[in-house]
Amino acid sequence: MKTNYLFKNAFLIVFFVFNVLSVGSLFADPVVVNGIAFNVVNGAAETAALPDGTKYTGTITIPASVSINGTSYVVKKIGNNSLRDAPALTGVVIPDGLEVVGNSSFAGCTGITSIVLPSTVKSIEDWAFYSCTNLESINIPNGVPAITEHTFQQSGLKSITLPASVTSLKVCAFQDASKLASINLENVTEIVAWSLYGTAITSANISNVPNIGGEAFRKCPNLTSVVLRNVGGTGGWTFEGCPKLATIDFGTIESIDGGAFSGDAALTTVTIPNSVVFIDGYAFEKTGITKIYVSWADPIGGVVIDANAFGSDAGKINFTWYVPQDLLSIYGSDLMGYPVALTDITGVKNVQLENASVFYTGGNLNLKGYQGYSISVVSVDGRTVAHFPANELNTVAQVSLASGIYMINATKENNRSVVKFIVK
Repeated sequence: MKTNYLFKNAFLIVFFVFNVLSVGSLFADPVVVNGIAFNVVNGAAETAALPDGTKYTGTITIPASVSINGTSYVVKKIGNNSLRDAPALTGVVIPDGLEVVGNSSFAGCTGITSIVLPSTVKSIEDWAFYSCTNLESINIPNGVPAITEHTFQQSGLKSITLPASVTSLKVCAFQDASKLASINLENVTEIVAWSLYGTAITSANISNVPNIGGEAFRKCPNLTSVVLRNVGGTGGWTFEGCPKLATIDFGTIESIDGGAFSGDAALTTVTIPNSVVFIDGYAFEKTGITKIYVSWADPIGGVVIDANAFGSDAGKINFTWYVPQDLLSIYGSDLMGYPVALTDITGVKNVQLENASVFYTGGNLNLKGYQGYSISVVSVDGRTVAHFPANELNTVAQVSLASGIYMINATKENNRSVVKFIVK
């Protein structure tokens, strides 16, 4: 039987396209152009590993497009594993138009110290910069939705600014990035397990996170303060082993989970809000807590406290519950075997801080002389538009404020300072 020529070639074209889509790459092997290997996938080029195990070295410049066999392809992705484990690779120039930084693409590139990503990047995949131990700086383009799993684990990052588009920190996102001292979390609504474990952050201001992932902030040696706003639960062992953590603002949290603050020796006083209905085992074991302030109307029926919430054996702490005068008779002389006393806070005292100052410029709120205070920025209509701790003599916070009149409401224990300022 004679085969129609046009039908035969049409069949071959369809068969070829089907196989290209099935295997992913247009070519059986990567094509090297000007020292960089490329695959063509779904009509676009992406970087690939060099053949024969050769590693990239020095600084490479990835082109915006590449010509292969006479056809031009836009470079849209740094391919999965393509540059990884190349210790002599010291720099990569990434073009506009690139959209994806692939899985493990830079993993183990210990010679790279800085990365500049174009605004066109919309996705950074798992493990992308894993164990880039000397990577000190990188920009995250607005449009990237998440810091994915293990992306910056064991990296050398010292600080990072997350754009508004980043709302999620996935598993181990920054785990053991031991130099990471600064990260903004105001837009993050999902913090998954181990995401900031072992980092050098000094404060954590967490808002609108239903439940923090287990061990998310565990073993952060420089963490001194935590502020929780609209957070449902702490997660298990989340702040365990943070030796400098001394200040916690629980907001309206409902659950303090198992081991959440275990071993935080600098923690000497906590105020547990009435919103808390559950405190799990070992939540406060091995802390330095001597005073816990509470005002539950029904401390027995209204809240569940695990028998080992405050530790057991050598890890058990000794503290006193402090309650308001009108509840003293309800609590009696002890609760769970711990003594109960009348609160020693007589009320909020307004203070004037000498040499304190506030000014706003370029999207930054600059505070001087407020160290140790919890800061709320309140608009003229009574809305709290920002909340953060002032840990330094000179504190700078990134806050977006429209023109108008605002107040700084600074509180520390039972002291409060209120100052008005104007944004022009």
